[in-house]
Amino acid sequence: MSTANLSANWQSSKALLSLAIISSLTAGCGMSLNEAQIAKLSAISAGGNNLRVTQTMQLKTEAPVTWSVNGIPGGNSDIGTVSSTGVYTAPAIVPLPNNQVTIESSSEIYPSKGSYNVSVLNPIPIVTTITPGSFSEGVAQVVVNGSAFVYGAQILWNGVPVPTTYLSGTQLVAMVTEYTPGTYPVTVVNPNPGSASSQKVNALVQPGQVLIQLQPSETSVRVNNSINIVPTVTGSQDTALTWTVNGVAGGNTQIGTITPQGVYTAPAVVPTPNNLVVVQATSVDNPNSTMIVNVQVLNPVPTLLSATPTSLNIGSSTVVLSGANFINGATALANGAPIPTQFNSSGQLTATVDPTVAGPFDLQVLNPNPGGAVSADVIEQVAGTPPTPLVDPADASRFLMQATFGGSEADINHLSTIGYNAWFTEQFAIPNTLHEPYAEREIILNNNPPCAATDTTCNQTLFLGTFGDQYFEQPFWATALTGKDELRKRVQFALSELFVISSQDAVVGQMPRGVANYYDMLGNDAFGNFRQLLNDVTLSPMMGIYLSTLANDKGTATVDPDENYAREVMQLFTIGLWQLNPNGTQQLDGSGNPIPTYSNNDVMGIAKVFTGFSWNMNGNTSDQAWSGYGAVYVGTGFGQDLLPMAAYPNHHSTDEKDFIGTTIPAGSSDPNADLKIALDALFNHPNLPPFVSKQLIQRLVTSNPSPAYVQRVAAVFQDDGQGVRGDMQAVITAILMDEEARNLASNNGPNYGRVQEPMLRFTHMARAFTAESLSGAFDIGSTEDPAYGLGEMASRSPTVFNWFAPGFVPSGTTIAAAGLTAPEMEITDVTTVIGYLNSMQAAISSGYGNNNDLYMTLTTETALANNPDALLDRVNLLLLGGQMSSTLRSQIEGAVNAIAIPTGGDQTAINSALLTRAQTAIFLTVASPEYTAQH
Repeated sequence: MSTANLSANWQSSKALLSLAIISSLTAGCGMSLNEAQIAKLSAISAGGNNLRVTQTMQLKTEAPVTWSVNGIPGGNSDIGTVSSTGVYTAPAIVPLPNNQVTIESSSEIYPSKGSYNVSVLNPIPIVTTITPGSFSEGVAQVVVNGSAFVYGAQILWNGVPVPTTYLSGTQLVAMVTEYTPGTYPVTVVNPNPGSASSQKVNALVQPGQVLIQLQPSETSVRVNNSINIVPTVTGSQDTALTWTVNGVAGGNTQIGTITPQGVYTAPAVVPTPNNLVVVQATSVDNPNSTMIVNVQVLNPVPTLLSATPTSLNIGSSTVVLSGANFINGATALANGAPIPTQFNSSGQLTATVDPTVAGPFDLQVLNPNPGGAVSADVIEQVAGTPPTPLVDPADASRFLMQATFGGSEADINHLSTIGYNAWFTEQFAIPNTLHEPYAEREIILNNNPPCAATDTTCNQTLFLGTFGDQYFEQPFWATALTGKDELRKRVQFALSELFVISSQDAVVGQMPRGVANYYDMLGNDAFGNFRQLLNDVTLSPMMGIYLSTLANDKGTATVDPDENYAREVMQLFTIGLWQLNPNGTQQLDGSGNPIPTYSNNDVMGIAKVFTGFSWNMNGNTSDQAWSGYGAVYVGTGFGQDLLPMAAYPNHHSTDEKDFIGTTIPAGSSDPNADLKIALDALFNHPNLPPFVSKQLIQRLVTSNPSPAYVQRVAAVFQDDGQGVRGDMQAVITAILMDEEARNLASNNGPNYGRVQEPMLRFTHMARAFTAESLSGAFDIGSTEDPAYGLGEMASRSPTVFNWFAPGFVPSGTTIAAAGLTAPEMEITDVTTVIGYLNSMQAAISSGYGNNNDLYMTLTTETALANNPDALLDRVNLLLLGGQMSSTLRSQIEGAVNAIAIPTGGDQTAINSALLTRAQTAIFLTVASPEYTAQH
């Protein structure tokens, strides 16, 4: 027995001995104890019946006793504790549901007990500071810091309660409205039981601060152009503002000027060394109130009008390019490739050309960054007999309709000259043009003032809580309409319609940088292997949010893991609903019914695999990181919205996982290892090659590919000839170079082709005629409005099934009667047709997008408009791949000839009529069914 135990036993024995002696003495003297006297020995006395949390109270009895609280010897942390010497310590929180506790004492010799009731009260709050300690009159968020705050505590502003949010025992928040300057007392009152008020701390309300908002909050403008910055002033009846550019009142000719009304006019030359200028508005009433707009000044769009001489010979020679808006550093392009160029003036360049073959020779001018832009083309003729092109120009045009967002004449000539194989080699080698860096830069520029690198809260709001589809839309349109990685961009868009996420989701919509990063991932993987693509899609935090794999927990005895992604990854992304033959047709059972690919048990089994993945916080796998609340990893150039999801083993299901013929035994706790098994099973499933191949064929070539076409592509998907499964370059090449894709003569029947979705019709036209951005930002915006736009927009679909389903059949049509599908017809109705026609007409004539940002000069087409046949030859080649019917050509030619060319020497009127002819020919072509249906 230890010394401590001996001591304790001796003390106890001594107490019992004392009681025994007292008892015997009193008995011997005729002084026996009655019940009242015995009870008095255990009776408890103290200094009061109220005690605030964590405070102590000394309890006393006349005889040694043992103590309990609410019947629990010594009490506990919920109801308070009592020591062997009778010191009661109240709990940290008022007990529930009753704040009153009963402390009892009992003697080991006499059968008596004492009890004492104590009411535990809330603490007295202590206020130390208020943040901010002062603010301008109006509405402000006030944070009260201190201690001993409890849930339900109330902030009193000048003695009046205000709506209060409890954050913690040391912090409360309230929105305070005060329009009268002065000093105001702030106190905190804790609720009953024991309601008590803190000492006051004063807050200072200063005279009202004028608030200025400017729209747009950041923008770009080309040299010599103007933009209107619209101010909104609140907090003062005096709304007058003064304006500066880079701190210069009113600006100047080097950095641009601004009027008192907020109209900024860019300088004639991009400012150096920085093309970003800061326009600031300052309140006249309160000069401390300012707001800025970051404006990027961009180089102009060059206009190429003519080249001299108008015809060339094979070999090296010099041409003089005439036009407008050329800048020092401009480069001439011959068939899309840069050639040696000398800058003479803003209206003239000299270039060295070296044509090697006779025939058409395409010339353009490229102005450099910032805001690099290409002119429309001028077509020269190289004397001699043109060689037979490797690809017929009409076939090249049709190919580019399938393989890209559309081709210009330079693109057509280039493909015709080098051939398909060289073109594929070029395209596969061009790096992915990224969207995320642009989105991040614009988000940062749009935030005034910018976040400090160490300000986690600011960066979290900036990158994880900023709505703004324009941050993705602008780089999307820029790359779709001007990107050199034309094949990658088209495949990337097709993949985005297969592996769908959408910013219409409320959480995804707050992360435009993450949306842009997801789209970039599709582009990075477009020429890689499908297995890597499937892995990257699965671990994307944007997909994790959209289809519920992010923070998908392992489940409990009563709650199963979320099955959303488990269903869609099989149904939409990999193997489909029905077992397929190698040619994509459905396998049938003995009764002629299609055979399901998977069951609900398979869904439940594979859903367990997709547990235990959440935010990648750079190694932080705490519960806060798992939930995303209380932890964050985000900033400029990095963040949880960009990184693939991380594994959290504690949240991963260890149940047995059975799915599509694969079993992962119970006890497996490695999320990444289980994921690899599951994705490998999907990747190696026999359905995958025909299922994915058919959908990509539908997106690029034809809605109803023959089974033989599907089987040929699926065979390449299964084995690229080098023993590799899922080689995307091989699959893309097989789709676009298949006999059914290239041989129009043998595949021009009623079942062949597809309805071009409206966005592709738009981009095809815009690229064909070298559309450019007035602001340089390609500020077209979302085109999803069916009445005023195109009825769809990238990364904005209403469901995971995209804007249209691959198996859609328009009921009551000859398409349905023929047993065919027409996916794009799902977004085709009277409203969307009108919206499409209005959009195309605007783009051709006045411009399209925000502030008519996208425009086409149609210089070459206007020059041909005196010769309607030549004009229609060009339009036919660029928009219809040379397939315009004689009926349509006759109708358009009649409409063009009906536009008279004025006589009398008014060149302005003549130019206007010629332009109208060109615009009419283009609009009637893009409005025709022949353009809508791609063959």
